[in-house]
Amino acid sequence: MPKEDSGTESFNGYTMGEGVRDGLPIGLGYLSVSFSFGILAVSKGLSWIQAGLISLTNITSAGQVAGLGIMTAAGGIIAMIISQIVINLRYSLMGIALSQKADRTMTPLLRMLLAYGITDEIFGVAVSKKYEFGARYFFGLTVLPVAGWVAGTVIGALLGQVFPDFLTNALAIGIYGMFVSIVLPKAKHDKVILCGSLLSCILSSLLFYIPALSQYVSQGFAIIISAVLAALAGVTARKKLEGKAGTAVAVAAGVILIVLMLVFAPSYIIPANTAAVTEGAGGSLDNRIFIPLLVIMALTTYLVRMLPFVLFRKKLENPAVKAFFDYIPYTVLSAMTFPAILYSTGSFVTALCGFAVAMLLGFFERSLITVAVGACLATLAAGVVLMYI
Repeated sequence: MPKEDSGTESFNGYTMGEGVRDGLPIGLGYLSVSFSFGILAVSKGLSWIQAGLISLTNITSAGQVAGLGIMTAAGGIIAMIISQIVINLRYSLMGIALSQKADRTMTPLLRMLLAYGITDEIFGVAVSKKYEFGARYFFGLTVLPVAGWVAGTVIGALLGQVFPDFLTNALAIGIYGMFVSIVLPKAKHDKVILCGSLLSCILSSLLFYIPALSQYVSQGFAIIISAVLAALAGVTARKKLEGKAGTAVAVAAGVILIVLMLVFAPSYIIPANTAAVTEGAGGSLDNRIFIPLLVIMALTTYLVRMLPFVLFRKKLENPAVKAFFDYIPYTVLSAMTFPAILYSTGSFVTALCGFAVAMLLGFFERSLITVAVGACLATLAAGVVLMYI
């Protein structure tokens, strides 16, 4: 098995087994996250088979929920296309960034096939690898997440109301814990990435908490805006941030972020339209409506992922452009993590406990699985304690 720290000359590429291992925490997290989508889909009138097909062909949480709404309202093809492009546009940025990490074994045909598996979490793991990755590693990385996403949807559709909420909620934070384990060790040793990540969290928080902004900016766009602006700021000020100014900026940004969390987070109530709907619609969605919209939804989502990943094969040479794509993975993951992690379990207190443990383990540079499992266990323990208080 190749070692990441053994030097570039002796490195023979990541194996499929290593990809499967790295994809395990993602798969476990997806099993929980997609559980709620299965419940929602059935409550809206879809069968468990239809719910499973949506997850199998799309693998995107927000995009699937939006697509589900259009399907059940018998919406048009144009509405489906626009919604999927807007919500999933961040995958285009991820595809470009991943194209810079793919090695020569990743041919155009393989890129076209493997682009199907580009998700937030798979992107975060793949782009954080020390060396370039090949097709075998990326394929292995997608196996368990896809299986977990589809299985979780089907299980949620069939048995979701049987399992206790505190258990499924505790598992949901695992994905965010994994994000922390990717960003924090890198930010710990790079002031530009640290400042950019904190700025991305601040912007994401403002777009999330301020009604005048959150009302008009979707979650997908909020991630794009926060990540891009933070990465551009890092590119523009990277020389200054590498010195003492970087420490001062990081401290100031950290204080601002803590203030935002203390002021807004404890009292924030998630809008009702973002929660799962429980009223039953019964039956199964007419396939004459379902199948055409499913095809359009899946094709649009796939093209958003595939085109940048296939077309941007040439290595970037411009220092500023290269720096942007070096920073964007960490600003994207930061915007996706905060403040969403604080509401991932349905309880601010339990989520905060899981977040704190993830930060602690991430600071000491523990593995992805260790941080993810640690966050889940801390959340579960806090939830059990709250049940008896």
